Amino acid sequence: MKARLALLIAALLLVALGCGLATPPATQPATSTNPQPALDVPKFGIAGLIPRNFPNSTQDDWINLYETLSETGELLGAYTDWTDSPETAGQIPNVVNTVFGLAPRYNFTPLIALGFFRDKPEGGLELSLALANAEEREKFKQVASAIAEKYQPLYLALGVEINRYYEHDSTGFDAFVSLYAETYEAVKAASPDTLVFPVFQYEMLRGGEFFTGDGQNPPQWELLDLFGDRLDLAAFTTYPFLLYTAPSDLPADYYTEIARHTSLPVAFTEIGWPSEPLAPAPDSPFGGSEAEQTTFVRRFFELTRNINLTLSLWSFPHDLGPQTNPAFTSVSLRYNNGRSKPALAVWQEFVKSGGGNP
Repeated sequence: MKARLALLIAALLLVALGCGLATPPATQPATSTNPQPALDVPKFGIAGLIPRNFPNSTQDDWINLYETLSETGELLGAYTDWTDSPETAGQIPNVVNTVFGLAPRYNFTPLIALGFFRDKPEGGLELSLALANAEEREKFKQVASAIAEKYQPLYLALGVEINRYYEHDSTGFDAFVSLYAETYEAVKAASPDTLVFPVFQYEMLRGGEFFTGDGQNPPQWELLDLFGDRLDLAAFTTYPFLLYTAPSDLPADYYTEIARHTSLPVAFTEIGWPSEPLAPAPDSPFGGSEAEQTTFVRRFFELTRNINLTLSLWSFPHDLGPQTNPAFTSVSLRYNNGRSKPALAVWQEFVKSGGGNP
């Protein structure tokens, strides 16, 4: 049992940029999406560029992905590394150009997140950005400000699940905080209305101890304070099945706790609960089913009803498929072959009602 749970925890660490690794077909980029005010009413959508039959998707599968985006809301979270390669560092990543090129045609609003680390298969993190290197720091700022100037995006996240990097290197995290501050100012100079923020992993921020059912790690709420007034949203990924065996186990203050630490509008850039048992730990109480996933959708909206919720993105458009991250293979609202799960209809009901009672 412990060995299987260890494998599951290791698998978890591979998901941070997993929803941005798919490469969409190229398209002619647009120059602007003409964003509207972001904080008037809650917005909803889907996180990740994952077509049906991933990772062996066809051109028709990619077209289907974009044609069905509106079924989950108006937002598309596109998460990618800040650079496609060392040779192109400083240039806008291809995924960003492609998503903005397709946005007017398929009537969605992109939420762009630029990451700077990946998980190594053997454990630990591999950085794609030398945070102490002045030249690379400048190139990171160039990328973010170029996106801001060219597309005037509504949302731009700088760093994905950054508290995971804090746990990896708390000293190096200070260098990221300073780079974030510099980049924030550069983005605002190019596009004052863009909402800029980093993304935190919520279960880790609360101090959860994954897959144990008991015990707590130290909370990390103080990390929000390090960014001062350069946070436009309090943004999180949330996967409560890492801590709780059933949606009904989540305490009533699971998300309202956020208001005790910040008054910022709240964004959930990734949300998920599995529809099948977790393969690496079949004998563990931590798992999932279609019924659990459907219940969690209702539970999520119940628990966020009284917070200042501005956006919510479910992970992912389709299940990740075989030979991908085993901890997250079934969290999406559609199966890998494109078939809808019961939770999709429930999500759509809440989206239609604006996040209130459907």
